[in-house]
Amino acid sequence: MPDSTPPDSPSPLLDEALAWLVRIHSGHVSDEERRACHAWRTQSSAHRVAYAEAEILWRDIGLLTNVDRARSPDTTMSMPHGAPRRTRRMIKWGMAACILLAAGWLSWGVVQERLAIASADYRTAVGQQRIVRLEDGSRLHLNTDTAVTVAFTPQQRTIRLLTGEANFTVAPENGRPFTVQSGNVNTRALGTSFLVRLQHRAVTVTVTEHAVQVSAADGRQVPAAVVRESEQISYSAESGLGPAHAVDSNVIAAWQRGKMLFESKPLAAVVDELNRYRAGRIMIVNPALRSLNVTGVFDISDPDAALRMIEQTLHIHDTTLTPYLVLLH
Repeated sequence: MPDSTPPDSPSPLLDEALAWLVRIHSGHVSDEERRACHAWRTQSSAHRVAYAEAEILWRDIGLLTNVDRARSPDTTMSMPHGAPRRTRRMIKWGMAACILLAAGWLSWGVVQERLAIASADYRTAVGQQRIVRLEDGSRLHLNTDTAVTVAFTPQQRTIRLLTGEANFTVAPENGRPFTVQSGNVNTRALGTSFLVRLQHRAVTVTVTEHAVQVSAADGRQVPAAVVRESEQISYSAESGLGPAHAVDSNVIAAWQRGKMLFESKPLAAVVDELNRYRAGRIMIVNPALRSLNVTGVFDISDPDAALRMIEQTLHIHDTTLTPYLVLLH
């Protein structure tokens, strides 16, 4: 059977090579890490080519100097100096796109989701918040990168949360229920105020006043749950609808006050949260950093300042490939 991979497709090892390159040229690498990098890139010719391609990308965007390259004797590949500028630019950005694809940042699923979001009635950009007052007197507070559609009929009030997070303050109205649809989860208001967050097909519902009824529409035979004030319930495609449990709703709703609150939160979860409020992507390329605990209060209007403070506190380092791609190591 013929190989269907295009002849110019970059190695799938490219993202691993980039992670090694970040460590080696960070200025904080140990001799042991240098030996481990040497062992990795000499495993096979594919590993050597992937590392060379990563170096080409770094050199072309100004992060790898000739001195750095002189310290990499295993590099076996270079960009022809006579290559047209347009070709060099296409190769550079082609490799950058492959790194991001391999990292799971860009995917066709994301593209489809964004096309659906384009038809939303109300939405916010990354880092933006918005308050919407509906015709029945209810109020929606949309967090960053959030989109909703509104469908009111004489019989019911339905909000569809397409992505993101919103707080719903519901105006009481007998005979016309208020329901939020988010993925496979339906949340029916039984009182005043609650938050719903939809991210990566996982749904979290937090009640700040009175109660809601939460049910899953995924085919599982699980009864609806009543979630009361200062309780939270979560849904995932893998586990379905979990049990309600007590939470500090003031911490979870802190974004409405312009704050992010973390108490002994793993750095991986904190970075995911920071990524919600800034354009581009922060990525952890050193797995040992992911479990470091973060505690603090940060301003969501300046996630980069929050990142700098976290780096200083935890003594970690970053490499900025572009303003839209920051690597932690």
